[in-house]
Amino acid sequence: MPAVRSNIVPLRHARPGVVAYVKSPAEWFVANSGWIQGTEGVALIDTCGTEQATLELLRDVRKYAGDQELTVVITHAHGEHHNGLGVALRDGGTALAAHGALDLVKAGPQTYGNVFTYTRWGVLEPPEPGAVRPVTGWHELDLGGAVVDVVAVPGVAHTAGDLVVHEPRSSTLFTGDLVFIGDTPMAVHGSIPGWLDALDWLQDTFRPRTLVPGHGPVATPAHTAFHAMRVYLEWLLEATVRQSNFSKLAKQASLRWPSWRNPERHIGNLMRAYADQHGRKLDVDLAIDAVLAAAGGRIDLDSLLGSEPVRRIS
Repeated sequence: MPAVRSNIVPLRHARPGVVAYVKSPAEWFVANSGWIQGTEGVALIDTCGTEQATLELLRDVRKYAGDQELTVVITHAHGEHHNGLGVALRDGGTALAAHGALDLVKAGPQTYGNVFTYTRWGVLEPPEPGAVRPVTGWHELDLGGAVVDVVAVPGVAHTAGDLVVHEPRSSTLFTGDLVFIGDTPMAVHGSIPGWLDALDWLQDTFRPRTLVPGHGPVATPAHTAFHAMRVYLEWLLEATVRQSNFSKLAKQASLRWPSWRNPERHIGNLMRAYADQHGRKLDVDLAIDAVLAAAGGRIDLDSLLGSEPVRRIS
């Protein structure tokens, strides 16, 4: 496995500066982030899953933004997006999270010992509770010369507490894990119908030109990424109307989306879809066990994530 690459992609060079921080290859615990810089402050969208990767991210942010006031926006409470929040706020700053994600974000790092084996988490600590503020509805974040929209997604979608960040001048939307590109989504903590509703709401509300997904490359035009996500989520519902042979259906999904990484996630997504449309409560632990069985056991992040991150600028 090659080292994870952190590709700095400037999307707008004038202030506000808008940068996507795209991680590749799309893998378990490899997620995108980014930042938006005004004249007085910088908004960092998500952190990383480990101390080292978060410190690398912060060094790059500071090269662009200097010592400007830092606001960290957490798109949702999955560890690869918020584990580094305490690291990011060591020298001050505040954080924003959706109300539904607030408790998990404040509780600190999630390393999912039942799912992963890993030896390189580093020193990860929870943020100061008072530094994390809830977002309900629409929040305008003033960075000086630029106002960024931080918006809570209605209902349950990828999770029960999703946020998106919109920079209107460049028409750039950071979606967190509401959009995956080239990587199998993970739906067990959310709602398939709710996710589909959220995609429609995002496109109708923002109509972005550029989309920065939670995993995968930047999409321009953005509507292509929305469409690909809809096709997959709709298929999950259609496939589970009358069938509950999830292993068989997961093989069909792998054949239909052969280039997507991490196909073991299909089986958990199918279990989520079946529960959603048949009015049943999903046993999330059972779904995770099925994903791990499809993966051949606990996932070894040491071998997947390689050595130190390699950085380059597009």
